Amino acid sequence: MAPPLLAGGQPGVDRAYAAAHFGKSLFWQAGELLLAFFLTEAAGLPPIAMGAVIAISLLASAGSDLLVGQLWRHTLASVSGAARLQWQGAWVAALALVGLFSTAHLPLDARLPFALAMALLFRISYSVYDTPQNVLLGLATVDAAARSRIAAMRVAVSSLAGLCLALAIVPLLQAQGHDERAMRFMLLTLLLAVVAVASATYLRHVLVDTRVPLIAAATQDRSGHLPPLPIPLLLAMFFVLLAGAPLFAKLEPYFVAHVLRSPAWGGALLVAGSLGTLSAQPLVHIVLARQPRSPVIFAGSLLLMLAALGWWWLAPATWAAVACAAMMGLVGGVLGMTLWAAFADAAACMPPARVGLAFGLLTATSKSALACGAWLLGQWLAGLDYRGEDSVHLPKLMAMGPAAAAAACLLLVTVGWQVLRRTQGMKA
Repeated sequence: MAPPLLAGGQPGVDRAYAAAHFGKSLFWQAGELLLAFFLTEAAGLPPIAMGAVIAISLLASAGSDLLVGQLWRHTLASVSGAARLQWQGAWVAALALVGLFSTAHLPLDARLPFALAMALLFRISYSVYDTPQNVLLGLATVDAAARSRIAAMRVAVSSLAGLCLALAIVPLLQAQGHDERAMRFMLLTLLLAVVAVASATYLRHVLVDTRVPLIAAATQDRSGHLPPLPIPLLLAMFFVLLAGAPLFAKLEPYFVAHVLRSPAWGGALLVAGSLGTLSAQPLVHIVLARQPRSPVIFAGSLLLMLAALGWWWLAPATWAAVACAAMMGLVGGVLGMTLWAAFADAAACMPPARVGLAFGLLTATSKSALACGAWLLGQWLAGLDYRGEDSVHLPKLMAMGPAAAAAACLLLVTVGWQVLRRTQGMKA
């Protein structure tokens, strides 16, 4: 029997990985799309406290990513070890997430310390859940084409998780009593926990429990036709992109609740971005089959900046706001898939025992960037009467993050592109 390879002509393996990534993405999307809104609007924390909880927990998670990659480096050097570890992490992260979203049921003076403790536990356990699945992108693929397909699938599945979550949270954005809203948040996170644990168990079963010889990462042909972008440059692009671009999604619930004040249009707006990202998958298959990574990153960064500026000017028109959100989802999806595929190319050239640390460094960088964004979000909201007359500034704030991030990414990839061309010219 053939060993279980991703994008290796074994649909069952791909389905199991997609399901597990869907469950993990629900957790990630809950932290990105729901947590800030939950802490301020359901748990009653001030915006600065909300920003501090999210930023501190993300920084702790960044550190734990590096520890997971280092301490479990031998476990993460094999497909079976990675599959077991992600299953164990799923259980702990599920319990922590449910605990975090129970904060609104506590007495007011206990909410901040409890939220911080649960957020720390959730983010650290999420590292044990997240890093092994990321490592499989490099360990269980044999060439750049397979990594491109799986990277595209990952982002598409993540956007599908975002779409499902967006549909689920529309009722939470409507005016309702505190107890009712808190209970709905609790029930939603219980459902997310069940899906995450079940899908992680499915992946472990396919990669470990089936009677199939598992691949040894060191025996794979891991060479690519083109030199990969340098890892430090890719980490810099991930940092600037994730420090600014997610602010759009974090501010969306505030925009829906305090500017649109329409559940129908709010639902359309939240769904549009996820549908845009979901539709990026077939586009990525076409583009990455014809272009190296660098030109695609350049074009994606430029288009993301233009889409963000378009939102800034067109958000007052609701239909235009929905169209801009869809465009940002589409372009952001292409950009995210390409960056992940480029990083997997670079990691695949490393010894197997270092792959886990490489992906740990990537997620640590990403979460440090998100922590910076969360702190900035708290500062912005603390200085605004965003529930009242200052709500008119929300569209501008939503555009500023993605536009600045895209501009910085554009500059970095231009530098990297020139370095690669110069290097290839010297070798020729």
